[in-house]
Amino acid sequence: MFLIKIFHFLKGYVILSIRGNNKEEFLSRLVKGGVKILESITFDDEIRIKIFARDFFQFRDFKPKCRVHILKKCGLWFWIKRTRKTFLYGMIIFLVLLTLSSQFIWDIRYVGVENTDMEKLEEATRKAGLKQGMLKANIKSGYEMKDIILNNTDNIAWAWVYVKGTVAVVKIRENIIPPEVFDPDVPCDIVASRSGLIKSITTIRGKCIATENQMVAPGDTIISGTYEFEDKTGYQVHASGIVKAQTEHIRSGVYKQVYCYKKYTGRKRHKVRIRLFGLDIPLYIKDDISFELCDTTEKDYDLKIAGNYLGIGISVKTAKEYIEEKEPISFESTVDFAQKELEKEISKELLFGAELIDKKTETEKIDNETVKVTVIMNFIEEIGTEKRIDEVTQVEPKTDRIATGD
Repeated sequence: MFLIKIFHFLKGYVILSIRGNNKEEFLSRLVKGGVKILESITFDDEIRIKIFARDFFQFRDFKPKCRVHILKKCGLWFWIKRTRKTFLYGMIIFLVLLTLSSQFIWDIRYVGVENTDMEKLEEATRKAGLKQGMLKANIKSGYEMKDIILNNTDNIAWAWVYVKGTVAVVKIRENIIPPEVFDPDVPCDIVASRSGLIKSITTIRGKCIATENQMVAPGDTIISGTYEFEDKTGYQVHASGIVKAQTEHIRSGVYKQVYCYKKYTGRKRHKVRIRLFGLDIPLYIKDDISFELCDTTEKDYDLKIAGNYLGIGISVKTAKEYIEEKEPISFESTVDFAQKELEKEISKELLFGAELIDKKTETEKIDNETVKVTVIMNFIEEIGTEKRIDEVTQVEPKTDRIATGD
C-alpha cells in the first residue's frame, strides 16, 4: 500500500467531485475514453473519483454535462509547480552566497610535514596573515608569506602557499637548519646545517674561514659575510658558496625473528564529518573505535567548480579491523628487513642531492629470537645554508670591487 502511494505521488493525481443528474453517464464516458479511475466513493448526490494528472489535463475533451469540482491536486508535478518560485528564489540566494563564500579562505592544509612542530608551523602561518575566514584579496604575496614562515619555524628549508578556490595549501620541505634569508641585499653567513667533515668549499662571495678535512657542527660558520681590517673598519655582504661535506648517519633497532602480517576480518566502521565554510560538523556521537587492531584511512570529498574548492565537503574516516598473524623467519631475513627499514628512516633526514659513498650493517644477537641491527651510511651532502648576521654594520666599502674568497 505504501509503495502504491509513492507511485501515485510521483505520477501525480487529482481528486474530483461530480454532482448532477448525469454524473453516472459522465463517469461511464470517462472509463470508455481510457481514463483510469484509481479510487471511487459514492455519496447520495455526489461521486468522488481519483484520476492520474495526465488524464486530468485531457479532461475538457469529455465536455461534462454535470457539475465537476476539483477537490485536491496532489503529486510531485503539482508540488514543483506550486513551489517553483520559492525554489527559483532559493537557487538564486544559494548561488549568490556560494559566489560570496568563494572569496574567502575556509580551509588551510599542510603538505610535506613529517618532523616539523605543527603548533609552530600553524603559528608561523598565522603570523604570515593566513587565517580561516579571511578574504582572499587580503592574502600577502607568496614571497612575503614564505619568508615569514621560514623565519618563524625550525627545520624547514623551503615553503610556499598555494590558493585553490577556498583552500590554502601550505607546502613545505624540511631540513636540519633552514636558510634564514634569501634577499641578496641582507648580510648573512654560510653555516653548517649539520655535522660533517668538509671535503670542498667553493666561495662565491664572502670570506672563507674553514678548511678542507675540518669537522664542523651544526651552526658553525664556514663562509663569513663580514670583512674586518686592521683599522677595525669593514663591511658586510650576503655570503654565498657551495660547501660539500662527508656526513655520517647511524640508525639501529631491535628486531624479533618473526614475520608479522595483517589478516583483515572484513569488519569496518565509518565516521563522517561535514565541512561547511570552515566549520567541522561530526555526524557521530562517539569518537572512539571499538576495534582493538585496525587501520584507519581518511578521505576528503570536496565540492568543486572548474577545479576550485567551494568550502563545502565531507570527510569519511574508515577503520578496518584486522588480527595480527606471526610466522618465524630466519636470521638473514630479519636482518634484511631491518636494514631496509633503517635505511628508509635515514633517507628522511638527508639533504637534497645527497650522494651515498659508503654503507655498513652491524648485527648483534641478543638471544635466540632477538637481534640488534645497526646501519651506518656515509654521504656527500651540500651542508651550507644561509644565516642572517645578528649585528649588521652598514659601512660602505672603500672600493667598488666585488669581494670574493681569500
